[in-house]
Amino acid sequence: MMEFEKIYEDTPDVQKLKFLHALIARNKQLQQEFLNYSESETRDDGGKDSLLFIKNISEIQALYQQELEAVDLENPDWDNYHKPHEGYIEEWEQYQQASEQEFNRIFENFKSRAIDALIEQDIDLFLAMIVGLYEACLSADIQDEYESFGEVNQYLAEEHTHIMAELIDKFNISAVSNNRLHQTIHLFFDFCDEEYPGNTSIPNYFEPLIIAMAALSNQPGLIQSSLDASKIEKKAMPQLVLLLHGKTGNDKEWLQNARLYYLSDKGVAKQLLAYYSKHDEPAFIKTANELFTIDKPYWAGMLGDFPEVEHDETLFFDVFFQLTITKKEMKYYEKISKKLDSDTFRELLHSIEPDKLFMVKILEKEKHYDQIRQIVEESNGYWHYPELITPILNIYPDFCFHHIKEKILSTLETSRGRTQYELIAVWLKLAKKISGYHNPTQELIGQLYNHKPSLPALKDELRKGGLV
Repeated sequence: MMEFEKIYEDTPDVQKLKFLHALIARNKQLQQEFLNYSESETRDDGGKDSLLFIKNISEIQALYQQELEAVDLENPDWDNYHKPHEGYIEEWEQYQQASEQEFNRIFENFKSRAIDALIEQDIDLFLAMIVGLYEACLSADIQDEYESFGEVNQYLAEEHTHIMAELIDKFNISAVSNNRLHQTIHLFFDFCDEEYPGNTSIPNYFEPLIIAMAALSNQPGLIQSSLDASKIEKKAMPQLVLLLHGKTGNDKEWLQNARLYYLSDKGVAKQLLAYYSKHDEPAFIKTANELFTIDKPYWAGMLGDFPEVEHDETLFFDVFFQLTITKKEMKYYEKISKKLDSDTFRELLHSIEPDKLFMVKILEKEKHYDQIRQIVEESNGYWHYPELITPILNIYPDFCFHHIKEKILSTLETSRGRTQYELIAVWLKLAKKISGYHNPTQELIGQLYNHKPSLPALKDELRKGGLV
């Protein structure tokens, strides 16, 4: 991206215009977008008033609330239901899937209409539509007697979050008139003041969309003035506050507000850490320790990418200890392996105990083969058996051969089928790797091949595995 920006800046304007003309000349959609953009830039109609903006929101809410409520969870649209995969699907799951597909069709229709508004440079309507759909998702009265969705309105609200993210992506690659951006954001602030006075959750929920709009504006000062004049509390939109101060070059206000809101907003906290990483390492270490204490799994994932963490030995250890537990990757364990005493090593193993595979990787690295053997003895599963036993095949050869043999014979006693025979072939290949047990393994293979009663599918798997 940086290479593109440099080349673009160095390219003469005449060459840029030739490229733009070539694109527009053969793309009708771009031609229409250019016309809409040009009209918006030259038109100064004073903007639509707040009453019309609120009216649009209300109409969108009513329209989509009616459509959402028309979805009958007990009798969905089976004519348009499409099974997502082959195979058996529980009846209750089919009902849920059919209802989800109905909701999705409503949402796809909405996205198409919202994108049309964006192309037509009707940014006011674009924003009003997104707000109206959200209100419809929250207020729709949908009966869900069997609780297929748990909480229907929560499900719809989560879907709205995904839709808004998609539309923000579309907005970010659109050519939008600056004349309309400030007006639209101002209307949103008026809407919050009028409809949700004192409410912080609504402006906070829509903050990502307003940030996307403000990021494109060349009038951050006007947006800041509108926000200051509104009744919206700054803590409801702290990342917007930082963006505006950053665009106006007010570094002192930016830092003051970042310090004010970093504990209540993770987005602000990440920006503050990045700032301290460049300008104030002691403050970075202090803030990182404070945040890590509040939410270890989350902040471990963030802090692991900052080299400054290495300058605080305790923080470094704690972060990568947590990353080892959360991510279960050896690259994190290797950063702390030499710093673990026996107690913290046991604590680590206890924390990752449900993941036997990762435990075995660590135990193999530390040559704790006796503990791996114990895991193998206690394991009753099939699928990860090879990974569990492989590290000790030639450490405890006698144990491993007899354990594999018993597992094969007990499997044959209790179950039949191609899947089990495939696993048996894999286990026999493990036995062949055990030093000094080639002949006993061959005898076992012969015994299985000549099993009575005859098992043709097992013979086939032994042949396919190159064992006979």
